[in-house]
Amino acid sequence: MKSLQQQLSVMLGLSVVAVFFLFWWLSITTIHKVADDYLLTRLSHDSDSVVKNLHLVNGQWRLDVEYMEPIYSQINSGHYYVVKVSNQTFRSPSLNQFPLFQQSWMKNQADEMVYETLGPMVAEGKTVKRSKLLVLATHRTKNNQVISIYIAEDHAPIQESLNHFDWLFGLFALGTLILLYLLQKWILRRTFTQLVPLEKQLKELEFTHQLNIDDSMYPKEVASLIEALRFAITQAGKQLKSSRQSNANLSHALKTPLNLAFQLLEQIKLDSSVENIQRVEQQMQQQLDKIHQLIERELKKARIASDAPMSNRFDFKIDLDELITTLKQLHQNKEITVNVNLLENHTLVIEKEDGFELFGNLLDNAFKWSQSEIRVSFNETAHLCTILIEDDGLGVTEEQIKAIQTRGFRADEATPGHGIGLSIVKDLVEAYSGEITFARSDLGGLQVKLVFKPK
Repeated sequence: MKSLQQQLSVMLGLSVVAVFFLFWWLSITTIHKVADDYLLTRLSHDSDSVVKNLHLVNGQWRLDVEYMEPIYSQINSGHYYVVKVSNQTFRSPSLNQFPLFQQSWMKNQADEMVYETLGPMVAEGKTVKRSKLLVLATHRTKNNQVISIYIAEDHAPIQESLNHFDWLFGLFALGTLILLYLLQKWILRRTFTQLVPLEKQLKELEFTHQLNIDDSMYPKEVASLIEALRFAITQAGKQLKSSRQSNANLSHALKTPLNLAFQLLEQIKLDSSVENIQRVEQQMQQQLDKIHQLIERELKKARIASDAPMSNRFDFKIDLDELITTLKQLHQNKEITVNVNLLENHTLVIEKEDGFELFGNLLDNAFKWSQSEIRVSFNETAHLCTILIEDDGLGVTEEQIKAIQTRGFRADEATPGHGIGLSIVKDLVEAYSGEITFARSDLGGLQVKLVFKPK
């Protein structure tokens, strides 16, 4: 079994790592880009200074070094330049005869390029190492002549500072990442701790058979789970209650025929004449038939499948038409018109055999009492699905309606009356969390109203 807390920790951890890595990469890249742009801007300004101090005098070019930045006159200062114009080349005193690498210009290349190269040896503390130069090469024009200018600066100190910052920022990001991961685990653990009382109440459910949960104590994300648990427990309670009631009813109903059967057996012991045996056999057969009917009725009630997986659903379009066609054949002595107003997209779901049992009983009663018309209509709202079955029979009085709803639901299916298995109908309707009521119909006969909560 997978741990939800572990899955959340892994997913959140990976997402935080991805976000921090992206943030770290963008930050480092941006800072390095800003530093390089600043350095190139300064080199470009120095190129402008070179052009400003380069003059053509008597056909010869002269560079006024005294007006240049003093740092270009200091040997190995880290700031260098090389200027080429006509056949003349000017080198900064800071190069101290060091041959600065001058990258060749490609054909159709832009008038500006940037590259890195090695520079003169410089001392850093007790060590001496080769400097790393960033070179800005440009082509300028003065007095209708092209001037090639190479301005270089040792950017190793800046790179070392940036690398130092990269490490510090990386360590800070890593520490923050670890802290956030631990904080997130603590938050998850604390959040799941809120569900501990729910776990205890579910364990106590085995003994109390009640789920008393205050929704305000738990996150609203589990409200639907709690509601589903309540519904499942309610349904289980209904099934348990129904099972106990059915067992009690069956046991109570079987007592009388069984006692009579035992008495008949005693009569055979007392009088074993042929006439008495035949009479006892007949009475015994009657009691056995009654026991069989009682058992069949309880088995039919137990078969109600509203809470079972629905592998075969009642099709209100096809199966209802088939049921009406069959009943018309059974009542060929009547010319009855059945008007069905069926919704195209209804949400009521009933197991196929339950549907035939329920609507078969109700429609059969309507056919028996109807004179010429039966009406079946559907109506559905966001919370309720209503089905009306009406006939144009002789009608019923208020007293008869009360009698149907009190006595009829407990009558045996074979008992005359309206000729329907009202006890089975009631059990089916209740099994699907519905209600059934009776009233006078506008057609003149009986109106049966079924109300269900769509699943």
